[in-house]
Amino acid sequence: MDTFADRTKRRLHDELLDAAYDVLVAGGYDGLKMAEVGRRVGVSRQTVYNEFKDRWGLLQAVAARETERFLLEVNAALSEHGDPIDGLRAAVERALTLAADNPLVKAALGQPGSDQASQLLTTRGQQVLELSHQRLDAHVREHWPEVPAQDATTCVDIALRVVLSHIVNPGAAPAVVASQVAQVLGPFLRRQ
Repeated sequence: MDTFADRTKRRLHDELLDAAYDVLVAGGYDGLKMAEVGRRVGVSRQTVYNEFKDRWGLLQAVAARETERFLLEVNAALSEHGDPIDGLRAAVERALTLAADNPLVKAALGQPGSDQASQLLTTRGQQVLELSHQRLDAHVREHWPEVPAQDATTCVDIALRVVLSHIVNPGAAPAVVASQVAQVLGPFLRRQ
């Protein structure tokens, strides 16, 4: 049963994440101070520490929530197409377009302390990668059951790594990258 205490705790957690998001967008990882996040929500710095342990834990929680939101859009792009190759192309293009306009991604890559925050997309990006892989792999298996499971998993992994690489170090336009990824991975997604 969902108690009042559970709902209150969830609401506090969400409000802290909202405040942390705003602080990160405004000042990057260097600007992320537990006291400031608490002040914006009307709680003590210790309350923020109790909820997230430390700044890195808070950053990871913000990134996980933003990744979930991001994946809703990417999965919607996949769902708009019955053909796996067309879905892959649309999903990669949408992911790169969304990332280019995302204030949190911009802050993680260009604000003070971005070397710390950008690690969530690079050297310490396992959480984002695993979460993305789980959600996308499940979506692909559900919507395109005719694609062999191992091929789908491999394609999701490769596409994710290409997308993350282009988010961190943008290259060609999203539509061009999406077409290239679809061309290379297309043979693995063809209906058997």
